Amino acid sequence: MQTITLADGTYSYTRPAMGPRDAIVAVQILGGQITEGTYNGQPMTGSCWRACTLADLRTLPFEFTPAPRALLGKARAARLHRVLARLGLSSADHYRTASAALARMVDSLAALTEAEGRRVWNYARSLRLAYQQAA
Repeated sequence: MQTITLADGTYSYTRPAMGPRDAIVAVQILGGQITEGTYNGQPMTGSCWRACTLADLRTLPFEFTPAPRALLGKARAARLHRVLARLGLSSADHYRTASAALARMVDSLAALTEAEGRRVWNYARSLRLAYQQAA
């Protein structure tokens, strides 16, 4: 059996006809779990629709629309810059530290998600603690 990992967002697909016409199915995923679904525009209910949908996603082609990402924004990014400066990092090091923490190029702290901002902060803090312990 194929294992699939569901990213947060909307999955939609056409289910082959079990009646007079094919059905359009759409499900919302949050935290890797199916939170809601529609079958031809009607809310899905019952005990087995989540399991049936997972089986469909393993076998039928589907379209995926990622969930919108909540970004830090300018005000929270400015606060993160101040925190990083208090940890002793120069402004150029803020982006290097964020890039190292996230293993990708970062050119704007405002474009980070909340979770990514926390990872950058924790990473910078752990570097500072390691530096202090080594001194």
